[in-house]
Amino acid sequence: MKEATRFEKVSMKTRAGIENFSKIMAIIASLVLGAMMLLTLGDVAGRYFFNRPIRGTWELVGLLLVFAGTWGLAYCQIKRAHIRVDILLVKFPRRIREFVNFISYLVGAVGFGMISWQVFLMAQNYYIHDYVTDTLGIPIFPFMIGLTIGAGLIALVLLVDFSRSLAEVIKK
Repeated sequence: MKEATRFEKVSMKTRAGIENFSKIMAIIASLVLGAMMLLTLGDVAGRYFFNRPIRGTWELVGLLLVFAGTWGLAYCQIKRAHIRVDILLVKFPRRIREFVNFISYLVGAVGFGMISWQVFLMAQNYYIHDYVTDTLGIPIFPFMIGLTIGAGLIALVLLVDFSRSLAEVIKK
């Protein structure tokens, strides 16, 4: 009995740590999204009003999209803020819905885990061969590492959700 409470305490601390880290990453993602917006606005204004666009805007926005697009996913999953279409699923009994969630979390965790792993391998290759962007010459590997972190964190959150869902499926 004492071991179960230790495990629960460790589990709760782990979840809290993941949630805090995810929140920080989501804040960074929103700041990056704001920077992308300002960069695009400056580029458009420079192009049309001063006939001087900002060089490399397309590259920078594409690279920053890695952070804006992936670093908020884990926090969004923790808060259950993703869009869900469950028109058909709500018609099934609760046990079936829990089983579908269980399978969904497993598939998502494995999928994002594989994405994280493969992108990390690509980042190593980009680092070794010194891949850079065409216009500004920015190294690509740091952005690939950012994608690895974002995909790895959503995989971790989905794994936690999978374990919770497994407990619900087994409990019933």
